[in-house]
Amino acid sequence: MNKLLVFFAFIAASFQVSSQTHFTALKITPEYPMQGRKLSFEYNKNTSSLIKQPTVEVVIYQFTENGVKALDPVIIKKGTIYSGSIILDSNANCIAFDFSSGKEKDMNGSKGYIVPVYKKNKQPVDVYYAWVSSLYNGYGEYLFRLPNDADKGLAVLEEGLKENPLLKNNIGFFNSYLNALSSAKKKEAAPFIAKELENFEAKGNLKEAGYNTLIQWYNKDKKKAKADSLTVAMKAAFPEGDWKKNEAGAAFYKEKDLAKKVILFQEYVAKYPSSEANQSQIDNFKSQLALAYGKAKDFKSYYEWSKGLAKEIVASNNNNLAWAMAEADEHLEEAKKMAADASSYTKNELQHPTEKKPDEYTAKQWEDQRKSSYAMFGDTYAFILYKLGDYKNAYPIAKEAATINKLKDAEYNERYALLAEKVIPTADAKKLIEQFVKEGVATAKTKEALKNLYVKEKSSENGFTTYLADLEADAKNKKRQEIAKSILDEASPKFSLKDFEGKTLGLDDMKGKVIVVDFWATWCGPCIASMPAMNKTLAKYKDNENVKFLFVDTWESVENKLQNAKEFMNKKNYPFYVLMDNDNKMVADFKVSGIPTKFVIDKEGKIRFKSIGFSGNDDALVDELTTMIELAGK
Repeated sequence: MNKLLVFFAFIAASFQVSSQTHFTALKITPEYPMQGRKLSFEYNKNTSSLIKQPTVEVVIYQFTENGVKALDPVIIKKGTIYSGSIILDSNANCIAFDFSSGKEKDMNGSKGYIVPVYKKNKQPVDVYYAWVSSLYNGYGEYLFRLPNDADKGLAVLEEGLKENPLLKNNIGFFNSYLNALSSAKKKEAAPFIAKELENFEAKGNLKEAGYNTLIQWYNKDKKKAKADSLTVAMKAAFPEGDWKKNEAGAAFYKEKDLAKKVILFQEYVAKYPSSEANQSQIDNFKSQLALAYGKAKDFKSYYEWSKGLAKEIVASNNNNLAWAMAEADEHLEEAKKMAADASSYTKNELQHPTEKKPDEYTAKQWEDQRKSSYAMFGDTYAFILYKLGDYKNAYPIAKEAATINKLKDAEYNERYALLAEKVIPTADAKKLIEQFVKEGVATAKTKEALKNLYVKEKSSENGFTTYLADLEADAKNKKRQEIAKSILDEASPKFSLKDFEGKTLGLDDMKGKVIVVDFWATWCGPCIASMPAMNKTLAKYKDNENVKFLFVDTWESVENKLQNAKEFMNKKNYPFYVLMDNDNKMVADFKVSGIPTKFVIDKEGKIRFKSIGFSGNDDALVDELTTMIELAGK
């Protein structure tokens, strides 16, 4: 056996995933659950990480050939034992248990509670392996916060191949396997992947999906000539294949001229008429055209193209356009009309849903999602009414939107506060906003509203700075304590990337410095939204040589990634030091599953903090990173 094969055999053995599952806190009956059969379970809170929690919520995710289903089983509680049962679907291949109490989760260490569905020979059904690999490679984190673990994702596929080597003939499994190799072992896996691609092609009788997989991987490996030759062969073998439809769709998305875009749409529909399989794509094209007309302020055409689209799509488009017009302070009456329609639709769906519950949501998750949509769209409507001076009608809508978010979202609180200043008695409004400031859920505009009320009450702004600082002190101390509790102690992965000038910078080059790493992309809306706050934080430390900020551009799919990133930064005019993660190696090494994600690394090269996403509150992000930097510096 060659050294490379020995290496991968060692990896698989090191992370072996047993085909028969045994858990300390969870017992399932039968031991080998099968498709279409009953599965019973018992969960003992006292032998789990939730031992100190008063109650436990149980959700079961069932993975089938058609996707994922979230189940709310009827739970019987006896002392610390939670029991129940479900009937597995006839095409089920894997199930995962999610045990939680508030924000606390029992993740069975970091392995999760994942149970195979078995065949009669007591071996997992074939599709089990690909599903579990996807759970360890990001999908599990999305569903129920299962930690990413690329090595486990690879190991479970290796186990599947050990049981059934023919799984590689399945294009879905084969692609999952190559992705898992790439994620777990990065460039070390490159020659192994190359051999796998060669063997796959040599089998012959390629389907279109097989060609596409080969083309994708050869392009990824920058073997353009090979990818191009396979593309020619695929088109010759399948002259009316899916590639033709995909190219027509890509041309539509790429076209910027609206008139030409309409022509491309008409040509697409003429060649690929509406059908059950094609309708969602056509609706997406129509939605894109409607939005384009809306942004061009051709509202007549916007409404024409919106006809026939699903109500939830129209409501979302209405909300997006209305918010943009409100922020630009233009066409406010039209924005009001759109926002009113969107808000009314989501309120009706909250109270009397007409849409079917998505399979991947539990009943509670679905209700929470509908509440969130109504709060978002209602907040837009209230914002527009505020802009129009209709404070009385806007106030209860803004209050309800903020309340749905439990008064914990600073952006929603901002609209509530600005309208409270206008509508309710000064003392009541002041008390409300004071509480927002004390709890650290107040934006700069909310604090400005508090200042207005303070001056109104005192007839002077004298003393306001001290008064505000006193209010903020508790929130800052509380937040500092929360952040301190989240401190990590993980060695940072080594990295070495090039900047815009081609200069290489690595972790070892910054010994003795606190490093802030911000993973972002030019297409990532939340990443871009967080940049003003990152710029403010950068400005705070501009004279501190012991703190280094790295903005790592990753997950880009454009041809010239360097030029793309440079043009973006020139347009935005941010003084950020950008490193190019062109092969997505660094983002994988840091086990990032979504961006923006920020890391704070201490002077010894250890990851101390991780911050995922962006709440929309600039001040909160600046304060959070400042605290993380200070604690990491110690």
